[in-house]
Amino acid sequence: METKTFKPEIESVCRIQEFVKSALSVEAANKTKCFAIDLIIEELIINIATYSIKNLTADFIAVCTDIEDETLFIEITDNGPAFNPLEKSDPDIFMPLEDRQPGGLGIYLVKKFVKDIQYERKDHKNLIRIWLP
Repeated sequence: METKTFKPEIESVCRIQEFVKSALSVEAANKTKCFAIDLIIEELIINIATYSIKNLTADFIAVCTDIEDETLFIEITDNGPAFNPLEKSDPDIFMPLEDRQPGGLGIYLVKKFVKDIQYERKDHKNLIRIWLP
């Protein structure tokens, strides 16, 4: 398992994406896997940076990666207020755009790319665990 800590800001998204792909040895040639990782990291980190984290000097995002039985594992931890992005119901993607409420599409897409995703609040931290086939 490899873990690295980042500042809880939108500017960290690219650094976290590169860390995850490097730690999991995902080759650039595997465009589908790279796209999935980039999308997942972007959606989750932007949610954390936008809605959860408020004090940039004391807060953090920790990212842990591993490979379990040919499944890529990513764990994202932050010490912001409780925020479970999985609680929001999936948007109706067939509803006309003008009738939809904003938000929720990013997490919906994340769920479509992963084998499993879980949220837990533990020791005053948010933990999101993701398994990719």
